[in-house]
Amino acid sequence: MDYALLSAIGAMAGTLSPILVYIYLYTIYRERYIGIWALAWFILSLRNIFFDFGIFPWKQHAFGFIIYQLLFIGCGVVFVWGICLFANKPTNKNWLYSSIGIALISIAVILLDLPGVYKILPPAWFASITLLWTAGFFLRRLNLPGVGRLITGYAFMLWGILTFILPFSFAFLTWINLASGILRLAVATGTLIVHFEKTRADLFSKETQYRLLAENAVDVIYRCRLSPYVKLEYISPAILAVTGYSPDEWYADPKLFMKVVHPDDLPLFKNYIKDCAKANSLPFTFRLIRKDQNIVWVEQRWVLIQDPQGNSLVIEGIVRDVTARKELEQIAARMDRMNMVGQMAVSVAHEIRNPLTTVRGYLQLLGMTREGLMYKERYDLLIEELDRTNEIISEYLMLAKDKVANLKRCSLNTIIQTLSPLIQANAAAANVYTKFDLGEISSLYLDEHEIRQLLLNLVRNAIEAMPAGGELTICTSSEGNQVTLAISDQGSGIPSHILDNLGMPFLTTKENGTGLGLPICYQIATRHQATIQVKTSDRGTTFFVYFNQPPAKENFALPQSFGVGRISRIG
Repeated sequence: MDYALLSAIGAMAGTLSPILVYIYLYTIYRERYIGIWALAWFILSLRNIFFDFGIFPWKQHAFGFIIYQLLFIGCGVVFVWGICLFANKPTNKNWLYSSIGIALISIAVILLDLPGVYKILPPAWFASITLLWTAGFFLRRLNLPGVGRLITGYAFMLWGILTFILPFSFAFLTWINLASGILRLAVATGTLIVHFEKTRADLFSKETQYRLLAENAVDVIYRCRLSPYVKLEYISPAILAVTGYSPDEWYADPKLFMKVVHPDDLPLFKNYIKDCAKANSLPFTFRLIRKDQNIVWVEQRWVLIQDPQGNSLVIEGIVRDVTARKELEQIAARMDRMNMVGQMAVSVAHEIRNPLTTVRGYLQLLGMTREGLMYKERYDLLIEELDRTNEIISEYLMLAKDKVANLKRCSLNTIIQTLSPLIQANAAAANVYTKFDLGEISSLYLDEHEIRQLLLNLVRNAIEAMPAGGELTICTSSEGNQVTLAISDQGSGIPSHILDNLGMPFLTTKENGTGLGLPICYQIATRHQATIQVKTSDRGTTFFVYFNQPPAKENFALPQSFGVGRISRIG
């Protein structure tokens, strides 16, 4: 058997195998470093094909020997370039300068016709240094789990050692070439393993990043499988803050989403799901009932994934809590309505009052005549109705947007104490108990007249919400930089269609109501830079008015003669 031919075939097989591996990887992943590695092995294969198999008699010609050496050196430089790209590091220019220097030395040695060992020594040792440096990279610098880097690193190390002793071992050249071919095959196998291990590590890292983004996002991100059965595959932890239900509760009950949708929005939500084209292009805003029975507004956008046959497979979506935005929209709409009504009030209220005053005066005169005394009760009824009309106009005028509050430093508790006899009398007439729980609060900048009206309007609404009697509670408290006024009743709550439009002028559920009480309260709160919030259920309603405290250096707590924290009841 020709062992020289066998070794050449083994070396060629060991060289071609990495080329095939790298070409395969490059066609799949299109990574630049893979293409450069393939180029390096291709250069090495050219040396094997044209020189090791004896196609060209390169040993007898200086030009052929030079080409042989340059291919040897070029292979090493290109491979180092690919390694640097693989490691995301710039290629050190010293490699280029060294390769040029070694090439010039090799050419000079060949042209001087020195012995063969001197001709092969410069490129062989340069290649050896390249292979040993590559081995060090895989073994020490490449931070990857698995055995791929160990196989590749030690194969490169042994290959570098063989290349280093090659100039002094021409007697064993056949076996060295065969061993080199085996090591190249090991390099190809190890490199393939390293690539897949790196790909797996990169995917794990990206998955971790995406999971962190999903789990720390304010919006709720979810993925729900529809076929062959409904199963929630993922939902982000933000769902707990939005709905009050933990992710585990959602995983346990795939139909929980339908259960928490507000009953009034459920038909619209079902129609939204059925309309795939609309669902994929437009967000849908609806209400959810939290675990604590509070209502939140959410906006959902989702994508339906289907198979080629049109069957629904997966829904991927995002749910965003837009309660704050909805509240701002309602406040803005309320302010627009209030401004409109205010403008109308300024323009027409005085014009209406003037003829009413004339009519009232003549009715009084007619009622004092001899003939008028016969119809005194009718004249009194007409005058009462005119006074009621005038009272409505007065309330109407209070909605004027250009009114300025006369703010003075005073105590909210003192205002409540002053009104307490009137409040208790009105409540007692309606069989309502009153409870005052006034906390220690700082003085505020208030328009006392307007705050009295705001308080009486809210108290009147609370009393009228309990036609069968109940308990009216008025509380004040301080927390942080806010003072809170809370007025609670034990009525049946505010209907949802009224709650959504609360503060709209002329909107009322009372038979004799004008619908101007709450709009005036909102207008007063706005002039005091305060906010009104409502909490309602079938067990009662609470109106919260939040006032901002003055700067800390100006705050001082006023003594309360009514008694801080004292409870008063009257039947």
